[in-house]
This record gives sequence, C-alpha cells and structure tokens, in this order.
Amino acid sequence: MFDYNAIDEYQLEITTYCNAACPQCPRNLGGYGTNPLMPLVHLPRTTIDSVFPVDLCQRLRQIFFCGSYGDPIMHPDFLDILRDFRRKSPTLWLYIHTNGGAHNIDYWADIAKIMNGYGQIDFGIDGLDDTLHLYRKNVKYSKVIDNATAFIKAGGRAQWNFIVFRHNEHQVAQVQKLGQELGFFNVLIRRTGRFFNHRTVDEMSTWPVNNDYVLEPPDSPEYRNQSMLFLPDLKKQYKNIQDYFDSTEIKCDAMIGPKVTINAEGLVLPCNFFNHNLYDRRFYENGVLPEANKLSTVNGKNQVRDFLEKYNLESFNINLHSLEKIFSSSMWSDLVSSWNLTLANGRLFECAMTCGSKITKVWDQGGSKK
Repeated sequence: MFDYNAIDEYQLEITTYCNAACPQCPRNLGGYGTNPLMPLVHLPRTTIDSVFPVDLCQRLRQIFFCGSYGDPIMHPDFLDILRDFRRKSPTLWLYIHTNGGAHNIDYWADIAKIMNGYGQIDFGIDGLDDTLHLYRKNVKYSKVIDNATAFIKAGGRAQWNFIVFRHNEHQVAQVQKLGQELGFFNVLIRRTGRFFNHRTVDEMSTWPVNNDYVLEPPDSPEYRNQSMLFLPDLKKQYKNIQDYFDSTEIKCDAMIGPKVTINAEGLVLPCNFFNHNLYDRRFYENGVLPEANKLSTVNGKNQVRDFLEKYNLESFNINLHSLEKIFSSSMWSDLVSSWNLTLANGRLFECAMTCGSKITKVWDQGGSKK
C-alpha cells in the first residue's frame, strides 16, 4: 500500500530542464525543440529541505534523482540539495541518473565527496565518440567521459548505462572493455522498449529523427527487448488485445521498495510513468510517436490525468501540503483497488501496460523480467 510510514524511497525529478535532446524523450519535439506542453521549472531547494526533515531522511533507504523530463544536474542548486540530504543522514543512499554532459570535472568530484561511499551515478552513455550523439543529442562524448572519470577517481561508484540501437550494437564489447578500464563497476546493457507503438501494440522498425536519420532497434536478439519479441505471441493469445489489458495481473513496481515519485512541480505521484503521462504530446496530438492507444484516454483526456484530477491535482503538491496530508488522500487506495477492475470500470491502461504480467517492456530493459 501507499503508506507514508512505509515508503522508503522517493524518486525526485527536481527539474524539467535538460542539456540533451534525446529523440525518444517526451520533453522535446523528436530531438528538436522543447515540448511546449511541459512547464520549465526547478523544484525549489527550500521546499525539498522542508519536506524531508532529519527524522524522515534517517528512516529512508534511498533518494533517487531521476525523472521523465529533466536531468538533475541542470538544477542550479543540485550540489546543495545533495549536501542537505547527506547532512541529515550520513548513510542515506543517493542515486542519480544523468547524461553527465554538463559542468566541469570539479563538480563531479564534489558529488563523489558528498556521497562519501553511500551513493551511485548511472551515466547514460549510448555509444562512443562516433555514435553517442545520434541518441544523446547535444551531449559530447569526451565531456561525459571526463566527468564520469573525475567522479570515479574521487571515489564515486559509477555504472555505464548503454541503450543498444542498431547503430551502436557493434560497439557493445568495446564499451564493456572500456568501462572496466575506466573504473565503472558495471556496464548495464539496456534493451530498449521505446520502439513500442502503443496504438497498434507492435514494435516499430524505425523511429524518424526529423528528416535527418532514423533510429532502429538492434538486429541481434541478444540485445532486443524480450517483451517486444513476445508481442506476436501475445496477439495470438488475445484476439482482442483489450482483453489482455483488462485482465492481466498488475504487479506495481512502486510497491517494490516501496517508493513514490515527486515531480519538478512538487506533485507526489505513484510513479514516473504517471508523471510521464501528464505532458507527453502523443496524448494531445495525433501521430506523435510512440502514439497513444485509445484505451489510454477518457473524456478526451489522458486517462492518468483524468484520474488524478478527480482528487484535485494540487492536493498532491508538496509546495502546498505535507507528505502526511498528501498520503491521506483516498486516491492511493482507489488506485490499488482499480487494479482489480477492467479498463471500462476504472483500471488505468498505463498500469496494465507498464506493470502487467506479460508485457514488461520497461523492466525488460535491464535484461530480465521483473
């Protein structure tokens, strides 16, 4: 259950700003320009500081700096936010996902010193000097390698996250060797599920990046997302695919931890996927990849937004309310109850699609089923 006293991890999206322009990210227009539906905001350091007092920090397992739209390193007070958490709890695990392509090496060495052995950074580096820019647009390979190396040399624990596409799958062995040489404790091969077309429930063979080039899933089955490979069999099992989304058991990932998300506006949400649904253009404009399934909309709105608005979105905002009050909302128990319903009666398509029993494309990206 979503219980304030049981939650031991908060996933914080502290900003919607990012230095990169990844084509499959909902914050931008296919790699060119910023999504106009998304507010450009930083979650104030003062708000974070007041919402996470010493007693709360000392009972938490982890603070995970990761979001749907922004990169935490773009928050102007990020180092101070990390220092605030470390001051309150010397052993709280500080976990960061970043592209690593901003700031100087001293900044990254400072992060390692603040973590002081209790934290980790996952650097998203999807290729080498000749391929990284094809997905991590605006990120310079030499810059992120210098920054990651500085973090490691200062005592930081770093993992190299490598999303495999057709254009970089030939570099996997080279990246694994290089990662070991540079001091990364692991190279995590990411088997992307982002080629999933939500409308057709098929895997797309290409993702156009403006008129410049296309992204493609890898050729090798070794690097393919297992849920994507399973889609043809799933469609054979369910002649009407809605029957699957209506009936699949929902194994909510937020219950593993348990954890919740706080976005850059201050909204406390069940997970990053709820946050992702709030501003993704595909729910507002036809034809925007990866398209929207008709099951994910209701009353002309995205289904997740419609669900949250029934309880008043602002009632979940930490700029206005305490965490204890936010968790007293009936929304949390109603969400859990909805997993036993059908889509027509209140089950959320996002829950069934992301945390259903047979399509686990997000959790497959690390290489194994949830």
